[in-house]
Amino acid sequence: MKLTILGSGGFRVLPRIGCHCRVCDEAREKGYRRLGPSMFIHDHNILFDTPEDIVVELLDAGIEDVEHIFYTHWHPDHTFGARIVEQMNTTWSDKMEWRMVSKATTTIHMPGIVREEIMERLGAFFDFWELVGVAKVEVIEQSVVIGGLKIEPVVIETRHRTMTHSTIYIISSGEKKVIYAPCDITPFPRDDRFHGCELMILQTGWWGDEMAERARKGPHYEISFEEILEDYKNPLSCKDRNRAKERQGRKGVPLC
Repeated sequence: MKLTILGSGGFRVLPRIGCHCRVCDEAREKGYRRLGPSMFIHDHNILFDTPEDIVVELLDAGIEDVEHIFYTHWHPDHTFGARIVEQMNTTWSDKMEWRMVSKATTTIHMPGIVREEIMERLGAFFDFWELVGVAKVEVIEQSVVIGGLKIEPVVIETRHRTMTHSTIYIISSGEKKVIYAPCDITPFPRDDRFHGCELMILQTGWWGDEMAERARKGPHYEISFEEILEDYKNPLSCKDRNRAKERQGRKGVPLC
C-alpha cells in the first residue's frame, strides 16, 4: 500500500492570508506550506476528502486520476473541493458544443449518517454531478473492498459545536492496516479494530499550557495530543481512567 498525505493543515492553511505570525512568516520565507487535510492511496487511485486546495495538492503530487473518494465528514475544509470531479472527469464535446461532457466517473463513498449531513448542505451539487455522469454516490454499509484493499468506516458523534458525525477509516491490505482519522475525533473511540495497525494518522490535538487554556474556554471540547495517546495505549476502561484523573486532581471534560 502506497499512500501520500496531500495536506495536513487543518481548517486554516499555512501560511495564512494576512497573517504575519512567526510561523506564517517563516513558511513564506522558506517557501513551504500546509494545505487542507487529504490523503491519497496510489494502489487504486483512492482519495480521502476534498479540501478547497485539492486541485493544487493533486497537481503538486503529480496525480492525474481519482477513481474513488471517501469522505470523513461534511465540514468545508473536507468537502469544498468536491468540484474536482467535474474538473477531472469532463472534456470538451466533439460536437464543439459550449458545454463539456463526461469522460470518466468517480465513485463517492460515505457512511449513511455522513452522507445525510453532506447532502443536507451540498446535495444539489452531487445531484448535478451524478446527472452529468462525473460522479456516483454510494453509501457504505459496513466496508468497501477495492482490489486488495478493505476500507472500513468507524463513525462517531463528535463533540464539535456543529454536532457533526465524523469518520475514522480502517484501511487494510492483507495483514497490514492503516488508521486514518484526520479531524474531529473527540471522543476518540476505544475499538479493538485499531490495534495492530502499522500506521495511525491522527488529528494532532492540542498541547502546551496556552492551548490547554483555550481548550477549556472554547465553544467545544478539543482533545489533547496526550489524551489521544493515553486513550489508545491505556488498557483501563473509560470510567476507570476518569476516576484516576479525579484522584490525580486533573480538571477538564472527561474523555468519555
